[in-house]
Amino acid sequence: MKELTPKQKRFCQEYLKDFNGTRAYKTVYKVKSDKVAGVNASKLLGNTRVSEYLSETMHQTKVNDILDINEVLDNLSHIAAGKPSQKIFKRVSYKGKKPKVEYDNITTVTPEDQDQLKALELLGKYYKIFTDKVETQTDITVNIDPGDYDG
Repeated sequence: MKELTPKQKRFCQEYLKDFNGTRAYKTVYKVKSDKVAGVNASKLLGNTRVSEYLSETMHQTKVNDILDINEVLDNLSHIAAGKPSQKIFKRVSYKGKKPKVEYDNITTVTPEDQDQLKALELLGKYYKIFTDKVETQTDITVNIDPGDYDG
């Protein structure tokens, strides 16, 4: 399969920032007209190689966004300790064909008491701090035949 041109790759990288093809096209190809940029961006997004590249890149990004066990434990530890964290809130709207990402303000969030307790519980389970006591009651019948005993 034929590779993307450097400009097509840059267009894809710009497009993935906010899913705005017109803006991405204007940035990479230095076009001033929104109409021209919109038409050409639409053509590029319809290109099989470009769409496959975007799909592959988005899939890889999703895979890279998955936390490993150490990151999970680290995050749980921060929540359990009640440490504040900064959150960037974003909204995705799906008007038209492509999603549009809008970013809100960065907000500092302190974990609630119930979140801290849940994090402590999950850490305790992971480190096997808690043991479950299981009581069982069984009826067992043992038959001993004295003839089989050599004593």
